[in-house]
Amino acid sequence: MTTTGILRLFKPELNQLLNHIVSTARQITNAQAGRLYVLDQTKRYLYPQVSQNQLIAVSIDDLKHISINNMENICAYCAFSGKLINIADIYHYSGFDTSDIYEYDQQIGYKTQSLLTVPLRSYANITSGILQLINYHPDKKIQPFPQTLENLVKAFASQAAVALDNAQLIKENASLIKLLETENIELKRKIAKQSNLRDTFIGDSAAMKQVFNLMEKVLDSDATVLIRGETGTGKELIAAAIHKNSNRNKGSFITQNCAALPENLLESELFGYKRGAFSGAIKDKIGLIEAANGGTLFLDEIGDMPINLQAKLLRVLQEKQVRPLGSLETKTINLRIITATHCKLENLIKEGQFREDLYYRLNVFPIELPPLRARKEDIPALLQHFLKQYATRYNKALPSFSTAAFDILLHYDYPGNVRELQNIIERTILLCSGNNIMPEHLDKKLSKHTSVTPKTKLKASLQNYEKQIIEKALKTNQWNQTLTAKELDISRRSLVGKISFYKLSEK
Repeated sequence: MTTTGILRLFKPELNQLLNHIVSTARQITNAQAGRLYVLDQTKRYLYPQVSQNQLIAVSIDDLKHISINNMENICAYCAFSGKLINIADIYHYSGFDTSDIYEYDQQIGYKTQSLLTVPLRSYANITSGILQLINYHPDKKIQPFPQTLENLVKAFASQAAVALDNAQLIKENASLIKLLETENIELKRKIAKQSNLRDTFIGDSAAMKQVFNLMEKVLDSDATVLIRGETGTGKELIAAAIHKNSNRNKGSFITQNCAALPENLLESELFGYKRGAFSGAIKDKIGLIEAANGGTLFLDEIGDMPINLQAKLLRVLQEKQVRPLGSLETKTINLRIITATHCKLENLIKEGQFREDLYYRLNVFPIELPPLRARKEDIPALLQHFLKQYATRYNKALPSFSTAAFDILLHYDYPGNVRELQNIIERTILLCSGNNIMPEHLDKKLSKHTSVTPKTKLKASLQNYEKQIIEKALKTNQWNQTLTAKELDISRRSLVGKISFYKLSEK
């Protein structure tokens, strides 16, 4: 750090205060000149902060910084030993090396004689610099500083030490505030992303929380994600949420189901082609890989991709380049690829239907989606969500589930997962003409595949269902009990009782 660099660490108000302390100390002690040096944070160097002389104009830039290693220097010894030094005449032997003062005097045309150097000691007894008064001259004749002035000068030095301590504290507090503000911004960003993820998906089960945690960790990376799960678990929704909340959200999110097209059409769809590449190619076509440049490409049912196309996709992942059909030129691309499958890719590898090297390229960050039967505690919230959705869509009054109907829906295994549950509720809304959904409004297959449940479990399930509905309504209304009671069409007193019973609280 340069001599002037120390000055920039402090505000003008501090410089003004330190100059005032030195000036007042000089006036009261009849000193011709005064200096103040400050220790840097490493406690290895003293830097000039104030330099005053009533006889000639001086600048702190003319003073040199002093190293801790130079203990023969008066200022260094005073600072690092914490001892006051009072020298009658520096041109007589004092045991210190005063060559720097001689050089300084010669440079500015001045003669230093008597010196009083005092350490700046804080209340914690820590040295932060030194105060030095030069040439005591009470009767216009330079004399040694009397010992009676030493305690007075120590008092001025203490004031300077307090000012420096306060400045350092303010600086540290400012840095801490800036750090806290940065952390707060980052926390708000993280909470916003968490909120976005949870708004996209309905589920508060431990299995879904694990999925959310994995998604949060991979959002701002370019790692290739492989989403695995049964049909209907919401793999495309997961991929879309990752893209929406990532740093690629300004780019395109493009999807392609690898099982939906034959090999030749899928190849031209993904890689594009040049005019004349094959019969019917009457103009250039941009492939989905190139179209997703800067964004995200989601390849669903990757296990159904033909083996020949797998090799070309592997090349895209390795080289970050794509070559349209019929073209001699390759194009550099920057995209993220997310894939999904309901298949056991490991089995396909053993059968020779899926490339092992591509599998390892795609399986960088796997996310396993649980089937609905593995997170049945989420079913009540899903039922309520789809009930509202389709009642609104078909302009119907919002019905309630009868105990028997709710029990059937709660204990069905849903081989088609959330998609099947959604379809069931849509059909039920269309069939139900009253205020209550009864078992006869449900598909008969549900009753056939639903195991009989003891009444104790049914009661607990209903309570869990009610708890989730009340908690969601409270959150929607920012925990305003009056608005929540009105939305749920119950009395406020009844709501308060249920909040107490379910031990609900704003977290």
